[in-house]
Amino acid sequence: MIRTRFLFVLNLAFGLMLSTADAAERLVVLTAYPEDVVSRYQAAFKKVRPDIDLEILWRMPRDALPYLRQTRQGGVDVYWSAAYANFLALKAEHAWRKLAADRAAVPGRVGEAPIADPEGYFAATEMAGYGFGLNPEYLRRHSLPAPKTWEDLARPEFEGHLLFPIPSKVGFAPMLADLVFEAYGWDKGWALLSEIAANSELFAAGGPFLTDVLASGKKGIAVSLDFFFASAIANGAPLSFAYPDRVGYSPAHVAITASSGKTEAAKAFVEFLLSKEGQAILFHPDIRKLPVRPDVYRSAPAGYFRPFEQAGNGFAYDAARNLARLPLVSALFDAVIANRHERLKSLWALVRRAEAEAKRLGKADMLEKTARARALAGSVPVSESAAEALKTQFKPRPEHGDAQHGVDAAKSAWQEAIERNAAEAERLAREVLTAAGQGGGA
Repeated sequence: MIRTRFLFVLNLAFGLMLSTADAAERLVVLTAYPEDVVSRYQAAFKKVRPDIDLEILWRMPRDALPYLRQTRQGGVDVYWSAAYANFLALKAEHAWRKLAADRAAVPGRVGEAPIADPEGYFAATEMAGYGFGLNPEYLRRHSLPAPKTWEDLARPEFEGHLLFPIPSKVGFAPMLADLVFEAYGWDKGWALLSEIAANSELFAAGGPFLTDVLASGKKGIAVSLDFFFASAIANGAPLSFAYPDRVGYSPAHVAITASSGKTEAAKAFVEFLLSKEGQAILFHPDIRKLPVRPDVYRSAPAGYFRPFEQAGNGFAYDAARNLARLPLVSALFDAVIANRHERLKSLWALVRRAEAEAKRLGKADMLEKTARARALAGSVPVSESAAEALKTQFKPRPEHGDAQHGVDAAKSAWQEAIERNAAEAERLAREVLTAAGQGGGA
């Protein structure tokens, strides 16, 4: 009798355990974050909300967009990703539920730069900042200072010591290039980027990663996002990272789908991502992102960059506004810089030689010619207003028909202008060198 009663109680307890487990609400989260990042959030969220089970679907940004456009948004409840373009596109299609953002705890801006949807349909969860990865020992060995501004990278002494990503081949690079134009203006920004590229080895995805190149001592400076270097440094790499005077940020976001039937569970997960506990996970050595809560930086590791305390530099890069022109920026970078990189380096070396001679002799006509040569060497064949009108023809993926015909025609016109300007810059520089008795050779 006692044994029967014991088995009854044991079975009842086991049944209650099963029913409790079965009662946990399943929340479908679509993300592109790597498993080692997601697993940390899963484990931490489970401690806070054991009644909610996260089911993770992994999709890269280009695959996530069509997935979320399926009937009932593919059964997804929460989208959590750094794919800013996807959030904007789906907002226009009324795909998100509005979030109740606590702007006192989680501001929508860093200084003047917006990082979250102003209407509250998606929220920033973390940021990455653009700047300069450094190998301090390499810089010491070559007697080079650590750069502090984007303009520093264009200085002649940095020639051959830089790594710069090609926007059409490296995912984070289109915005990197574009923020230079936003910081310095379209024409000056392109001239600056041209001279920086002349000092650089260009790199594309698929080869040795930039942190590995710097750690090996082959180069001293890489223009990059901070978290690549922050994580490497936290795990022992002999590197450092410097933020320029004008910092641009690339935020990641979270949104709740309009078709979700589990809004309370979805809100709980979003609130966890934005909570102090959720934000502090970003400090982990394998993650090293910038939290979007100012108050969580009180528990940041020593030396951690604090964007909300560095935001008074007056630079307000609006990624949402500029996103549509990034494919055009990538195409222009290829035409102006990447596809003629060796010739570009030779051209800038020639212009710099001519400038040195003109300055040494102090002759007004020489100085005027070198100024014109410099302007032509760094010129871009499209004005900012023309780029705005043309950007709709450039898409992230190749197209055919009239749109592609327009793109091909534009690229052909660019090429003619680029060659014409380069030839004239070379002619002027050689004239100065010849007049200075240095000859016009390279």
